[in-house]
Amino acid sequence: LSELRAGPWQNKRPCLKFTKLSIKDSFSDLFNPHVEMFLLMYTKNNLNCPEPLLERDNSLNVKFNTSKKTVWLIHGYRPLGSIPSWLQNFLRILNHHDVNIVVVNWIRGATTLIYSRAVRNTRKVAVSLSECIQKLLVSLECYVLYTLYN
Repeated sequence: LSELRAGPWQNKRPCLKFTKLSIKDSFSDLFNPHVEMFLLMYTKNNLNCPEPLLERDNSLNVKFNTSKKTVWLIHGYRPLGSIPSWLQNFLRILNHHDVNIVVVNWIRGATTLIYSRAVRNTRKVAVSLSECIQKLLVSLECYVLYTLYN
């Protein structure tokens, strides 16, 4: 997720990119293991330019449509650090359905030569994801209250 690129159709917000690692990162994980998780949000309006689901202040991204269904995609073990080949196929859902798609990018943690380490890391990702979902629910409650009283 470290790489950002600005889309010409966007005013200020840069596009996020799925983290791309390599076998070198798998070897590096042997000596310096760590887990990072990012939530990339795609909608019909930003199919080619994912944005963070939650803002830095933990508020919900304004492009997240609370009246639409949300599809969560979580990849698995990535021993070579590659981007999941199925990701683009799932994003094509947006060509036919107006939904929110949230991709859980935990490639740092899934990219390791030690499968059991990746399995242990799933628990860490689950805790982080649970915290993010709690923040999402708080944001949704705030949004509902705001719309009711304004």
